[in-house]
Amino acid sequence: MNKITLLACILSTPVLAADISPQFFIGAKGGYQWALDDNYNHSNPEGTILGLYSGLQFTPSWSWDLGYQYHDELKADATSVNVKTWLIESALRYDWYLQDNLSLYGRLGAAYWDMEKTKLSSNKSDATGFSPLGEMGINYHFTPNVRLSTGYQYIDSIGKSNTGKYDSHGLLVSLTYTFGNTAQPASTPLIEDSPVKETVTVKTPPKIQTFSPRTAVGLLGFDSIEPSREFISQLTEVSSVLNAYPQAQAIVVGYTDSTGAAPYNQKLSEHRAQAVVNKLIELEVAPTQLEWEGEGESQPVADNNTAEGRAKNRRVEITIPSFQFQE
Repeated sequence: MNKITLLACILSTPVLAADISPQFFIGAKGGYQWALDDNYNHSNPEGTILGLYSGLQFTPSWSWDLGYQYHDELKADATSVNVKTWLIESALRYDWYLQDNLSLYGRLGAAYWDMEKTKLSSNKSDATGFSPLGEMGINYHFTPNVRLSTGYQYIDSIGKSNTGKYDSHGLLVSLTYTFGNTAQPASTPLIEDSPVKETVTVKTPPKIQTFSPRTAVGLLGFDSIEPSREFISQLTEVSSVLNAYPQAQAIVVGYTDSTGAAPYNQKLSEHRAQAVVNKLIELEVAPTQLEWEGEGESQPVADNNTAEGRAKNRRVEITIPSFQFQE
């Protein structure tokens, strides 16, 4: 448990991505492409695509991959032109989650291609070069480690002046396996506030009273550290007690669900507690009245095997222990 000082609260800015250990993944893809070029007005060539790839998952939403694609021979019967292409691709990917296991994704990167063109079964010409690559589609997690993606891929201007150029349009299906424990995001943050119970008992002498322990709980969305409006309303009530009684102390503890890697969840729980402490300081609470810690995924209050249970476990608890005060 860490004692909060004013300087630490001002200078501490959570940067989650820098503290997360990337997860390694591998995968395979396949699909169908059609090439669009003004030279093939009568018969746009078509063919299959096969590929392998691997990369790093930095957060549940951001990843980077590097892969190899083989494009089956494109045959333009009207012009007796056959094209063979292979390429090495690299792209940055972002997933926008609609549900725990369903997301829309986009990839943006570049491809280094090697193209061989044969005309009339006699003349051959080769070309290599770089082209921009983009892809968008939908992604589904069968398990936290296995996902299936289906999308549309576009590669611009494959070829050079000696071979001619074409644009590759493809429909791809990709199967990915991620090693280790992975975080599976939730789509919509669920916010539930536990009732705050406050009782006051009178001890002797008559003018000395005891403040009974009080706990406020706020839930956060996946990978989120920002308190919701409902939680901020509770923080305002907590700050009122702390400002009214300088002898009062507050203990702020952050938690996560269990779907992420344990080191990642520990860091995330600490950042959640820090964010709440910073908000209380904005509400004029003295830093010397605040303590914080992160417990990661170690103390669930609900079943982590369900989306509802995981949402309840993504929380921050603020406890004001008992103290005495004069009436």
